Parts: sequence; structure tokens; C-alpha cells
Amino acid sequence: MRFTLSLVLLLLFLCQCSSNDSNLIPQSCKEASNSSPNVSYDICVSTLEANISKKNPPTKLKDLVGISIQITKTNGTNIIANILKLLNNQTFSQHTKACLKDCSRIYKGSISTLNDAIVAFKSKDFGTANIKLSAALDSSVTCEDQFKLNKGEVSPLTKENKVYFQLNAISLAFVHKFNH
Repeated sequence: MRFTLSLVLLLLFLCQCSSNDSNLIPQSCKEASNSSPNVSYDICVSTLEANISKKNPPTKLKDLVGISIQITKTNGTNIIANILKLLNNQTFSQHTKACLKDCSRIYKGSISTLNDAIVAFKSKDFGTANIKLSAALDSSVTCEDQFKLNKGEVSPLTKENKVYFQLNAISLAFVHKFNH
């Protein structure tokens, strides 16, 4: 009887632990979206769930920080590749092409900044990680603003800039939890 009771308690504990692990992403995204107006709960959950390893799922918020920054870096790299394709478009004005070149430079710098954020976070320098992530977040805004300098100019990167901003906002909201 005593063994059975111990076994039942152990199974309940194990179920609770695995349940907590499966709630990590929704719970972390809920807290992030509640603490930041720039974080969409739905985007946070769907992005993280689509990009986690099923074999080695994250178990702590610090794991999600690394995953979210890596997702953002990959997205930034994809944006740079897209910019290179757009630069071959002959229908764009010289101003648009100049803006695209600036955006490429901005995103390359942003990826470097995200690498710095990872290093700072891993060394528990949360203040620096926060600053670096904020700078990376501003990259998408700066890119988008380039196009507004010429009236009537439309950014071909608006959608990409919004996604990159959102991904950075998620990482920033997660890191912010370590500053308190």
C-alpha cells in the first residue's frame, strides 16, 4: 500500500513537471504580452512552438531567450537575402535602391548586435543584453523610416520590418524578466 501511494505521488509529480514544461511557452508569452504592448501573444506562441526542438524542448525562460534571439537572427539573415534579391528589381527608383542598401547594412549590424546580446545574457549582464536587444529592435524602425524620407515612396520591406520588430520585442520582454 505504501509503495503504491509513493508510486502514485511520484507519477503525479512527474505529470505536473511535464505539464509545467509544456506550459512554459504559453505562460512566458502571456507574461511577455502583458508586460509589453509590442508583443503579440499569438505570434509569440506560434513562433516559438514552430521553432523548438521536440527532442530537447526548453525547460526554463533562459532557454526561450536563446531560442527567441536565434529566431530573430535567422529572420534578419533572411531579410538580408531578400534585400539582395530586391536590389535586382529594375523597377525600383534609385532612392528605393539606396534605402535597401542602407537596410542591408542596418540588418547586418543588427545581427552583430544580437550576437552581443547573447554574449551579455549568457554572462548574466542583463542590462547590456537589454540595451543590445533594444538597439536591434530599432533597426527595423530605422529601415522602415528610410523610405519615408522621399514622399510617395513605399517600403518593400514593411511586412519584414514588422515581423523583425515583433521578434525582437519578444526577446526583449523575456530578457526584461531577468532585470527584476
